[in-house]
Amino acid sequence: MLDLTGVPAYEIRELQAPQRIVIDLKDTILSTPAPAGLFAATPVQALQAEQLEGTGLRLILRMTDADFRREDFLLRPHAQRGHRLVVDIYQAQRTGAATAPESAVVLPSGAVAPVSPREPVQDQAAAQEDEPALAPALPLEAVSSRIADLRFGGYAELAAAYTIADPQRWSRLRARIEVETTGRFDWGGRFKLAGRADGDAAYAVEDDFYPSAVRDNQRDEFMIRETYLDISTDNWEYRLGRQHVVWGEMVGLFLADVVSARDRREFFLQEFETMRIPQWAVRAEHFAGNAHLELLWVPYPSYDQIGKPGADFYPFPLPAGTPVREVTPSRSDLSNHGVGARFSYLAGGWDLSGFFYRSRDVAPTLYRTPDTFELRHDRLHQTGLTFSKDFFSFVFKGEAVYTSGRSFLSADPAARFGVAASDAVDYVVGVMIPRGLWRFDAQFYGRHVFDHDPGMGFDADELGLTLLLNRKVGDRLEAEVLYLAGLNRRDWSLQPSLTWAITQSWRLQLGADLFGGREIGLFGQYDDSDRVFVEIRKWF
Repeated sequence: MLDLTGVPAYEIRELQAPQRIVIDLKDTILSTPAPAGLFAATPVQALQAEQLEGTGLRLILRMTDADFRREDFLLRPHAQRGHRLVVDIYQAQRTGAATAPESAVVLPSGAVAPVSPREPVQDQAAAQEDEPALAPALPLEAVSSRIADLRFGGYAELAAAYTIADPQRWSRLRARIEVETTGRFDWGGRFKLAGRADGDAAYAVEDDFYPSAVRDNQRDEFMIRETYLDISTDNWEYRLGRQHVVWGEMVGLFLADVVSARDRREFFLQEFETMRIPQWAVRAEHFAGNAHLELLWVPYPSYDQIGKPGADFYPFPLPAGTPVREVTPSRSDLSNHGVGARFSYLAGGWDLSGFFYRSRDVAPTLYRTPDTFELRHDRLHQTGLTFSKDFFSFVFKGEAVYTSGRSFLSADPAARFGVAASDAVDYVVGVMIPRGLWRFDAQFYGRHVFDHDPGMGFDADELGLTLLLNRKVGDRLEAEVLYLAGLNRRDWSLQPSLTWAITQSWRLQLGADLFGGREIGLFGQYDDSDRVFVEIRKWF
């Protein structure tokens, strides 16, 4: 399935010796390459993508067997997606009878905003919800007469990170497994159930470095991932349950992604899809031509996980072992629920959206009381907009969010609880430029604090930039470098990585996370957390 920003002009044909499916699209730019594991347990052996002269795109699917049947069709905008071109591949049985499709091919395409580094597909959980690349459906007799297309899948991963700054130490020795199942009820509803379990041996090996509170917090975890029910009625779509709600997608930034909670115990270094924490929510979406209305209620909100003082990436300047009380807003109080709306419209190639969201801040603020420190979640009102537009050979995009109700740390002795409140606006503009096997992203971002207090420790206007360079090397290697910098204090982060798609279901990744600059900078504060890492993942 190819997600596009407009109705595609395309041609599909089949070639033999070797067997291939060729898809040519006019005026289309591939925003990000397909990840390893996308075609696991499918008749597709590999994908080759080529930018043609002008603004054309050619996708070549190399098949493992010539014995298959293909169907293709177009879908109108639906369930947070725009126009889509769907290619169904039916692998024939040896008796000659056709079976149900083993999986759909899911690819990001068109002028879609690129994803963060190390993120295989923008909001991959959502990208796979129609026909996930999982095992073939079980026979109905083995499950229930009311459930169809029951599928199981997921991934297992081993990841290690070694901190090279003094003192050198293992900072991650993690084993992770995520399992999911999807299916459909005979009355039309669809469901998804997913869970993830982690165990990290680094906090046992390095027990002389990490405080007990950090070890207890990061040693092991079980999390319910996306678990929801989808219901359709006419032009309305409803999703009930634990789900990702992604309203903004810029490289390395979460500006307009105001609904998502995040696991920030490794700063922003994880893939965004795995870093996001789903919200228990009720979402209703209405589609009418090029317009899309989304209504959201989050009655049981989740909040950012930031770890404990003494962790490698704890965001507040507190010594290891400092007792901090976490204050979780009462979920029985309706005023603490998240309520929002988002309206999107496609006009003249411009993908425009505006939203309003009232909630408790998913990110905590550190309050200082007479006898302790407290992590509190401010009540916020956030109004924002996003846009993107493809111009021949590049994509122009941006986001802006106005936030009222947030407090900032302040060293001013007169500041009550050690914080000062101010409205603020965050903004980012950027371009994505594909050139054959190369992809380049550049972004300029900033924040303006209206009631600035000198005790806040930062300027009224904070500016920064991000640069991403990605290069495919052959069919299986991909090299990438992400550079982020704060311009006010010249602090920076550099994240090089090399990804090897060993097979369609195995991926090996090597890289480093490096920081520098003044200690009061967003990145410079982690100057003693430089690390190298290796990750190997198997999809099943």
